[in-house]
Amino acid sequence: MTEEDNLLLNDLKANTQRLFQEFRNLENETKLLENKVLDLKLEIELLEKDKSELSRKNEQLKIATHLLSGVDENREAKQKINRLVREIDKCIALLNR
Repeated sequence: MTEEDNLLLNDLKANTQRLFQEFRNLENETKLLENKVLDLKLEIELLEKDKSELSRKNEQLKIATHLLSGVDENREAKQKINRLVREIDKCIALLNR
């Protein structure tokens, strides 16, 4: 082999090693990003549960406000309470099955 061939071979080896190192780095980065995606999905799920709970509490506060207001909105508040009672009755019926 000539000196030029040896230089080309060494360059090829160095480039190959650099490519493999870059590949390993990208694999590690991909794993980190996949873990971050999973963490964010869990966070979204928790936030959606919190949102649902807050919406429910908000509805309860609206009903309580209507009851305490003493204005003509009592009919609407009673309808909401009746709707909630029917939902509870349905749940109880499902549990009794």
